[in-house]
This record gives sequence, C-alpha cells and structure tokens, in this order.
Amino acid sequence: MVLSASPRKGGNSDLLCDQFILGAKEAGHSVERIFLKDREINYCTGCGACYSMGEGCPQEDDMPEVLEKK
Repeated sequence: MVLSASPRKGGNSDLLCDQFILGAKEAGHSVERIFLKDREINYCTGCGACYSMGEGCPQEDDMPEVLEKK
C-alpha cells in the first residue's frame, strides 16, 4: 500500500509514489495507492476508546477503510 499525502495529483511527491509503485510491481508485488487528500481522516483526540475499552475509534471518518487494507 502506498499512502500519498501529496496535496495534488501529479506533483513531485506523487511522482515519487509512481516510481516506488513501479519498483514494487517489477519485484512482483501488488500495490494499491491511497490518496489521503481524497479521504476524510480526523486527528486523534486521545480519548483512549481504542485502548482502554477495546473498541474501535469513535470518530466517523475513512480511517477504518484504510486500516482494513493493511
């Protein structure tokens, strides 16, 4: 998985992601790129629900979908 945090597609960071993906594919790996700018991911508030209560994060954002792909 490649997480692209570039604010714009086609920018320098995105081009580096392209090269990394190319190398990974040449080595026989499957690769998926996720553009973080296209996702709603909130900051951790430090509430501790994920640790102390054994529950998932109470925030309703796209992070669970990203974590499933790991």
